[in-house]
Formats: sequence, C-alpha cells, structure tokens
Amino acid sequence: MVRGCWGWLVLLVLLIAAALAWRVPNLDAFSLSNDEGAHLTWAWLLHEGHPLYSETVLVWTPLLFVLLDWVYDLAGVGVVSGRALVLAFWVLACAALAWSARMLYVQEGEQAGWLAAMVAVMVFVLAPIAFRLSRMAMGEVPALALAVLAVVLAQIYARRGTWIWLLLSGLLYSTSLLVKAVNPLIALPILWLVITTPGQVSWRSRVTRLAAWGVAALLPLTLCFVFYEPAAFYDQVIAFRFQLRAVYPLEIERNLAWLMDFWRQHWGIVVLAVCGVVLSVRRARWQTLIPLGLWLIGGGILPLIIHSPLFYQHTVILLPPLALLCGGAAAATWQLLRERSWMWGSLGAASAIVLVLSLPSMVRANDEVLRARFGREAEAIALLQQVTRPDDAVISDNLMLTFMAQRKPPPPFGDLAQVAIDSGRQTSQRLIALSEAYRVEAVANWALRLPQLREYMEWVERHYLVRHVWDDHHVLYFGRKVSAEEVPQRRAALFEEGIALVGFDARLDEPSDAVSPWLRVTVFWRATQAPQRDLTVFVHLYDAAGRLVASHDGRPVHGYLPTSRWPANEIVPDRHDFPLPQNLPAGDYTLATGLYDPVSGARLAVSVDGRAVDSRAVTLTRIAIPWPLSDRCAEECERYDE
Repeated sequence: MVRGCWGWLVLLVLLIAAALAWRVPNLDAFSLSNDEGAHLTWAWLLHEGHPLYSETVLVWTPLLFVLLDWVYDLAGVGVVSGRALVLAFWVLACAALAWSARMLYVQEGEQAGWLAAMVAVMVFVLAPIAFRLSRMAMGEVPALALAVLAVVLAQIYARRGTWIWLLLSGLLYSTSLLVKAVNPLIALPILWLVITTPGQVSWRSRVTRLAAWGVAALLPLTLCFVFYEPAAFYDQVIAFRFQLRAVYPLEIERNLAWLMDFWRQHWGIVVLAVCGVVLSVRRARWQTLIPLGLWLIGGGILPLIIHSPLFYQHTVILLPPLALLCGGAAAATWQLLRERSWMWGSLGAASAIVLVLSLPSMVRANDEVLRARFGREAEAIALLQQVTRPDDAVISDNLMLTFMAQRKPPPPFGDLAQVAIDSGRQTSQRLIALSEAYRVEAVANWALRLPQLREYMEWVERHYLVRHVWDDHHVLYFGRKVSAEEVPQRRAALFEEGIALVGFDARLDEPSDAVSPWLRVTVFWRATQAPQRDLTVFVHLYDAAGRLVASHDGRPVHGYLPTSRWPANEIVPDRHDFPLPQNLPAGDYTLATGLYDPVSGARLAVSVDGRAVDSRAVTLTRIAIPWPLSDRCAEECERYDE
C-alpha cells in the first residue's frame, strides 16, 4: 500500500495527468452543439469589441465569456482555445474533489482519506457526462469546479474557523453563478458547514457568519449591474428566465425521465454512492453525511426535479456529491476490512466490484464521443468559407457550424435555441430586420429550428439566389440579391447574349492571417434572359505596361450559379477574391473584367456606351498600391517571427 502524503499526491497527479492526456488530443474533434457554438461566438463578438448585453445579445451570466475573451487574446479565436479553458477548469474540479474527499474522510484514517480522494477523482474522470462536458466550451464544468471549490473553502473554515476562508467561499460561490447558474442550491451544504462550525455556537455568531458569507456572495453579482447596462442585463439574464417558466410549465415526469437517463448511464457510480451512504450511517459519520446529503438531495436532485426546462447536461450537478460518496464508500470499506468487520466490508467490496463492472460501458460511451467525425458538416463549413468573406454576417440555427467556418452572426442575433423561439425572443420579424440591417450574406438551415420561423424562411427564399441542398433539413442559402439602387460604382457595359455589367466594387484588403494583401472584387451582372452557354468570368489586374500581374477566373457565384441558370433581369452579385503577388512593386494598376467561353477560350464581345471594346474586357478602375508588397511582406514576416 502507498505510504506517506507525497506518495498519494504523486498517484493523484498521475491519475489526473493520464485523464488529461486522454482528452487533449481530441480538443479539435467534431461537435455540432449549438450551445457550444453560441458560447464561442458570443465570446468572439465580445473579443471583436461588441459589449455584452448592450450589443451582443445573450441570456447567460457574463464571466465565462470574459474568460474566453482573455483566452482568445492569448491563444487566438478557435474551438481548441475555448475547450482548453474548460479543460483547465476540469482539472481544478478534480483537484477540488480530491481536497474535499480527503478532508471529509480523513477521520477514517490518513490512508483512507487519500483513498477516498483517489476514488472520487476516478469517478469524476470516467463519468460520461463529465467526460462529454469537459471537452465542450460551455459553462457547466467551469461553474461546477468553482462551486466545488466554494464547498472546499467552507470545509476549511469549518475546520479552522479563519474568516478569510468564509469570505472566499462566498466569493467563489457567486463567481460560479456568474460563469453559469447551474447549481445555486449548492449553498445548502456550504451554509450548513458555516453554521455548524465548532467553537462558536451562539446564534449571534452564526448570524454574523451567515451575513458575512452572504455579503461576499452578493458582491460579484452586484458588480454586474455596474459593469453592464442594467436594463439589458436584467432583461436578458433574469427576465428571460421568467419567460421560460411561462412557456415551459413544470413537467416532473419529464424531469424524472432525465434523472433516470443519468442513473442508467452511471449505474455503477450510483450503486457505490448508495453503499457510501449505508456505511456512513453504519459508522455514524453524521458530520460527513449531512452536508453530502444536503448537497446531493437539496442541491442536486430537488432542483433538477423542479427545474423547467431541464436538459440532460444539467444533471452534471449530481456528480460531485456522488463522487464524494463513492470515495467515502472506498474509505469506509478499507477501514472495515482492516477492523475485520467482514460483513460490512464485503458490502463495500461488492459495491466496488459493481463499479468496476460498469467501467467498460462508461469507457465505451466516452470513446464514442472521441470518435465523432465530420460528415456533411465539413462540406458546409468549407462552402461557407468559400462563398462568404470573413467580415460577412451569417445566420444559422447552429452557431457551431458558423463558428467553425469563422463567420459571425449580427451581434444582436443571440442564437436560435428552441427556448428562444418558444419564448418569443426570436421571431421571423426580428430575423428579417437583422438580416436587412446587417446585410446577412448567407443563411444555414441546419438544426430543424429555422423552418419553425416560416415567414423568415419565405423571406430567405426570395432574397438569395442560390439554395445549396444536402437534404430537406440541411440547406445553405447564399448569393444575396441586390436591387438596382444598391449597386455601387455603376457601369453600363453590354456583352453578347444580353449580359450587362451594371456595377462593381473593389477593395484592397489585408487579412490578419495572411502575409500578402488580397484584392476583393464584386462585379454585378444582369441578363435579359439566361444565356445558352455556361460562361466563365475573369477579373484581371494589369500593371502600367499592360502585363497581367494577378487574376481570378471562375464561373459566377463560385460556380454555384452558372450563367445558363441566371434569372432574367435579376442582378447577380459575383465575387472574385485573389491575393496579390509578394513581389508586386508600388504603383497604379488597372482592374478589368469580362466573360469567355471555357471551351473555346473566346471572350465575349462587349460595348461600352455603344462603342465596341477591342480588348473585349471592361476596365473597372485603377488600383493604387502605395507601398512595395515585397517590403510590406518582409515587415509582416518579421512581426510573425517575433
């Protein structure tokens, strides 16, 4: 058997490190959770300078998004960055559970206390619900970690009576709620520990302690109304909850069904935890059993039964007290066997065997999460990146899809969760207004929620030229229609087959993730009728000597709207983006466009203001390059090296 505190500590660290190594390689794995995508997107909008609540609409407390913003500063905006933050909190939760278990069960003996810590951590590591949530950029695991740590600090206060631990417990409790208010009634075991602290039994001292803890707990929550617009914060975080209560009446049977799903997936853990309760009663460990009972029943089971609407991820709040009871079962069994109490010791050993028998099913469930792979979602992500620009607004009923494509919704969008639709927070009229105000360039119908907003989908069908379909439930709309009044840089050029160039837009853009600047060009076409052939559009950049220095040739709308399918008299916005060569010198360059037959290579004849153009290309504008690109690129490369 391991001897000494350091030996146990090394084992505990190795256990957590092995579990961490199991998860880390999978941080970039596929997941299409709209909730995860919403959390990552809201933090990204905050990172881009859109304040929470006043500009970025969300219905959660702010701290997770502030933390994600900081992580984006350090590691960049991405799925891996967000999940790494959650995984760091998962490690904190493991450490806090180990700390709590050892303090709770050290009365069984030094080795028994460490054994309880090891078992509690192992249960938390292997539990499928914690495994799944530990690799998702959502608030459940961070909030749970801080809540468990708040209990640990209350335990330290109960042992030592030092006020700093009491105040820190209150601060961490409210901080956990500011990450996500998943477990507010965890205050019950904390308050029990506070009022039953040995050595101070007068009611006055108890009230004083409770008041001090309460003031510490209220301080962070109060600051939210200082840092954020109070009316917006109240409406989105608090009033929304009352709306949900009105929309989703309490369904105890449905909530019990969620609890039964939890029991079925974690049956080995539940059996060992029940054994922990029985052995604690047998050994009269009331000082341990009462706070754990308050935690499990008052802070876990009861709030889940009365919560509305309840979802499966909410049941994760049951796991810490169950893990601690499992640790208690292991500690008590160890002592009972040492005391030669064979009957009760055998009960604990048999329950431990049940847990061991359940491990393969839990490991298989966790491996299924690890093996999840992209399907048509990978195609949709690539298509979104192809047909939209980084600064384009995109709307989807699955924000993970758009986030992985590195495209943002309008900041006031919020998300299209079912609860947002049912509560009336998302309506067709609101989405139409947002799509018009922010000029949404693509709409992804991916999660069976957008079709519930029938008027908005009818608006989408009328306002986008391309409808790319995987199946009836997975459709991407792009190629936003424009009216004649919206066309910039008007031109009057007429090509063969009744095709008119009516305008263009061109800008020199330097993306942050590329060294060479990009030229982003949109040409606007209109045909009196669909041409008989599928033609190719060219956009060429020439230097002062007439030499071609950069170009992009392609079928209109990235090949998804060939000329043979152009709607008559409809303006077709056609984007052509291409990088400029690194050795391009400073100077004035000419931008031109035209069409040609991809089979013969022959350009279509064109006339401008009634006069034929010999080059069969229309000059759009002159592009001034104010600095040598080679010098600019050298500066960029030096900055990247630093």
